[in-house]
Amino acid sequence: MFSALSNSVSLLLGLRYTIARQRSRSVAFISRVTMMGIVLGVSLLIVVLSVMNGFDKELRERILQIMPQVTLYQTGGMQDWSFLREQLLSNEQIIGVSPFVELQAMVNVGKNTEPTLIYGIDHQLESTTSIIHQFLQPKTRLELVNNKGAIVLGRGLADTLGVNVGSKVSVIVPRAEGQSAPPAIRRLQVIDILNTGTEIDAALALMDIRVAASLSVYGTPISADEKSNNADDQSLVVSGVHLKLDDLFAAASLANNLQAQLPYGFYTTNWTRTHGNIYYAIQMSKKLVSLLLLLIIAIAAFNVVSTLVMVVLDKQSDIAILRTLGASNRQVIAVFMVQGTVISVIGTAIGVCVGVVLAWFVQDIVVFIEALLSVQFLKSDIYPISYLPAQLLWFDVLLVMAVSLSMSFLATLYPAWRATKVLPAEALRYD
Repeated sequence: MFSALSNSVSLLLGLRYTIARQRSRSVAFISRVTMMGIVLGVSLLIVVLSVMNGFDKELRERILQIMPQVTLYQTGGMQDWSFLREQLLSNEQIIGVSPFVELQAMVNVGKNTEPTLIYGIDHQLESTTSIIHQFLQPKTRLELVNNKGAIVLGRGLADTLGVNVGSKVSVIVPRAEGQSAPPAIRRLQVIDILNTGTEIDAALALMDIRVAASLSVYGTPISADEKSNNADDQSLVVSGVHLKLDDLFAAASLANNLQAQLPYGFYTTNWTRTHGNIYYAIQMSKKLVSLLLLLIIAIAAFNVVSTLVMVVLDKQSDIAILRTLGASNRQVIAVFMVQGTVISVIGTAIGVCVGVVLAWFVQDIVVFIEALLSVQFLKSDIYPISYLPAQLLWFDVLLVMAVSLSMSFLATLYPAWRATKVLPAEALRYD
């Protein structure tokens, strides 16, 4: 009972020292600065972790679900792709295979000409390897099949060319090097604008796979009025096939295995070559920025040391009276540990609340600032996405809280121990 009573006294005194006005204004000021430092560090760390998590999520769930995870090419074109598709689907790691025709082309409107990567896709099979269809109007896929003069342009490309839905564009496809034939030219109508919010919007166009094949160096010409057939046609020569995996992080090893098994003339690429640097840069940035902000929290937490040391100097007479009344070293230590802990708990709690709110609304805040200043912070032709994503993970919040409180608790130990070294006789002599 006596132990419980003494603990209560230490707790009450610690709370009183925290709440009561300090004799020294500098002590009160430093206490507030310490608390605000903890608030700032905790809130910024939560926001930054949420933004980094958002980039990671968007890369995995948007960009890498739109772009192919593994691509298999064949030199000179792939004619027996249908048979190869069946063989590839027998691999348990592969959950989708779709053919494509890739064209390095120029798109011209009036005086504007832009280099473009055109993908000819099969609207049914493409949905097994990509979510790109989710960014198109429902009628677009059907119109691509039925309308030989149809094309879809990325938002960035359309804006650069100054075109919109219904505009006419000229697609110019150069022949292979060494061929004397003139480039293939086709007049097409824009039927939709692809707006994924990612870098592919800047220079990508889509068309039906048979139309793209007719423009390619190994395709069979078709007229603009010819009715479309299914892409599963042995006469259709494609550039290659896209693969979707059950585990996108197995892409590099699977691509290497396929490269070793397939005969000469086949070659593979995978997302780690095209976007791997972005993914690993996000992971590295997350670690480095987190470390930097942890240092901010550490600095704020260890400001508790200076705050409590000044409090100890300010309260020497109180400590002397407590020691004279029989307070033990443990009780004196507890008083100042309570005070430091209360400062850190309040600072951490406020920081968590501010950080969580900012993380929830950071995208809206950025959009508002962009509209207010008429600027765009993230451009899809420079960054992988054109908006600021955020994903708040409660594990990160709890981790930040634990780190902040732990650092602050450790910071209370030295000044609390220092308080036990106050000599009652010396402290009361001049008071």
